[in-house]
Amino acid sequence: MKREYSLRRRLVAAMSLTFLLGLGGAMVYYYFEAYAVGQHLEERTLQSQARELLAALTVSNDGDITFSLPGNLAQLYTGANSTSFYSLYDKEQKVVARSPNLSVDLPLIDAPASGKLGNLRFIDAEPDHIATLGVRVAHDHTLVVGRSRPDGDALAFTLIEEGLEGFFAVLVPFVLFSLLIIWLITEWSLRPVARATDQAMAIGPANASARIDTESLPAEIRPLADATNGAVERLAKAYAIEKRLTADAAHELRTPLAVLSLRLQQSRLQGRMDWPALEREVDTLNRLVNQLLDLARKESAGGDADTTGLALINLSRIVREAAAAVLPLAEEMGRAINIHEPSNARVRGQPDDLRDMVRNLIENALFHGRGAISVSVKPVVTPSHGFVIEVADEGAAVSDDELFTRFRKGNPASSGTGLGLAIVRQVARNHNGEASFVPDASTTRIQVYLPTSPRSVESSQHSAAIEFPASWRA
Repeated sequence: MKREYSLRRRLVAAMSLTFLLGLGGAMVYYYFEAYAVGQHLEERTLQSQARELLAALTVSNDGDITFSLPGNLAQLYTGANSTSFYSLYDKEQKVVARSPNLSVDLPLIDAPASGKLGNLRFIDAEPDHIATLGVRVAHDHTLVVGRSRPDGDALAFTLIEEGLEGFFAVLVPFVLFSLLIIWLITEWSLRPVARATDQAMAIGPANASARIDTESLPAEIRPLADATNGAVERLAKAYAIEKRLTADAAHELRTPLAVLSLRLQQSRLQGRMDWPALEREVDTLNRLVNQLLDLARKESAGGDADTTGLALINLSRIVREAAAAVLPLAEEMGRAINIHEPSNARVRGQPDDLRDMVRNLIENALFHGRGAISVSVKPVVTPSHGFVIEVADEGAAVSDDELFTRFRKGNPASSGTGLGLAIVRQVARNHNGEASFVPDASTTRIQVYLPTSPRSVESSQHSAAIEFPASWRA
């Protein structure tokens, strides 16, 4: 099983590691700074030592010397291995007191008369050099303090010990508090993600319109939410199309299935099968189902109607192929089909869908119109470049836009499915175009506008440029 990981724990670990690295870097920097000061470090250590001794030293008027050193400070000057020393000289430069761990007195060095601490001096002594410092005390006495000169690391650690007194008592609560702040910051930073998760979980069949609110999301996560919303939108659209297809199929198949059932019952009662009638009913069912599936496929392919990635095709050839497909039916019905088109009108689109669209336009004219059928392709130059496919017959003028709605028929008693013009409009819109009846026409005329590049028109004949209806303009 794949191990799960927590984004919050990763962020906390990364931020904590960064914090601890910064803290460690500060300590390393402090160490090297302490190591670099060298002589100043020794001087500062001896100054602290001298101040401690001065605080514990008392010189009376009759010359009595008293050192009131606390226990921990007294141990620095009594142990055989201790490295701190002191010698006290009177005004006659005689030693009147010294630390118990000294076998040889520290040499007398000059000290400022003002009582300030003197400068650092080094003397040779076995086994190490000794750093010394002098200070003038009461009754012209001079206190000389010394310490065996340690190496650089020892000096650095001495300063760190002095400077970090009580530091760890503050460091531990500080680190814990910082980790708590890091945890709370990550929780606050991920709160919009938690809200987006709740919103995503609320999306379902009962709440298909719900989406993730991207306004409050961080910029780094917003593209993911936008992509999710887009995917949900496409799924919702496909679900709506499938749901509508199911409802339409259930509604529209009811009548032909009932008719087919009645014919079968009638055949059973009569003892003979009326095969031509049964075949007509089956053909009607097949045509209805095929057109329903075709319309659903074209609606699903609609998307954002972006044709830029499609191939550049010859619209004139598409029109000729569609007309050739229905020519046998037209000849059987005694109807003529006249084609007027440029030799090379190019648009970007799906060849099969455009061929179906033109075929449905011609079939609509065959089944619901009369007289000769005219199919023309004309270039459009204003307000944008493209082509208009116009299919006209000699029947009465029709301008009811509702006929482009699925299952809507001009004559309810006709044998058609009511899906042909719905397919025409859907294919046109899939190609950023539109389909409509030509208003104020004396005969039935349907125009389909398909936009294209202005360089697409390469005509061998001079077809008049037209303007498409105002309702198509953006």
